[in-house]
Amino acid sequence: MAQEETPRIGSLVIAQVSKITQFGAYCRLPEYNNLEVFMPIREVSSGWIKNIREFIHEGQNLVCKVTLYDKDRNTIDVSLKKVTPKETKVKIGAYNLEKRLAALLQQAAKQAGINGKDAQLQDIHIEFGTYANLFQHAADNSEQFEALKIPKRLKEEIQKAIEANRKEKKHTVSYIATIQTHNTENGATELRGLLAAAEHEGVQVSYISAPKYRFIADGKDYVEAENKIKKAETDISTKLKKGIFKLEKEKLRKEKEDILAQI
Repeated sequence: MAQEETPRIGSLVIAQVSKITQFGAYCRLPEYNNLEVFMPIREVSSGWIKNIREFIHEGQNLVCKVTLYDKDRNTIDVSLKKVTPKETKVKIGAYNLEKRLAALLQQAAKQAGINGKDAQLQDIHIEFGTYANLFQHAADNSEQFEALKIPKRLKEEIQKAIEANRKEKKHTVSYIATIQTHNTENGATELRGLLAAAEHEGVQVSYISAPKYRFIADGKDYVEAENKIKKAETDISTKLKKGIFKLEKEKLRKEKEDILAQI
């Protein structure tokens, strides 16, 4: 997305938990130049919270909704509990896509002999708003893309990158994981370790609502994607001393097969 100074009330944001306190958590928004926001403890979950660390932990990426912007105090509040599972899935997908496309643009610029920090690249992003929009216009060879004032070589490299990625289809699998630890002394620490074990195997982990998490894995084919989930399942089952762990496969809706669905 195009960088703005502050997000609008009601908008969905990726919030990286930086500090947890008794009353809530401080987070940073990578889409807004790491702007600091606050998540009150009442906005973490709809249920009663005895220990906030059983729901979130430092370093975790969450999808939150902006609920308050106090211009006088220059503070912004966000909510985790007001975000639906569908909104979480869509936002994470869009965020990860933007990161992949940003890297792809840098790669195309390098092939064209252009410095990755060149102002032209920033101008491209500003004009199209998102990298997804840019690459869709490039894939369609639209009039707006044709009129773009950038070197012809860069346009060619962007379109070459699109064509190359069209040939490399990825398979995605998604599971809903239920994880509960009966460790009364340091259950939060154990839970963080279990989720880290899944991420170590290449699985994307996102929080839904305690005790449920979404596990997503990509692969060049179905087998590779499933193997990542299986390895994560083995690691967690081995490390979970006392508790509950189960996986339920989630059906993914097939998206239109255009350039954005394939990158």
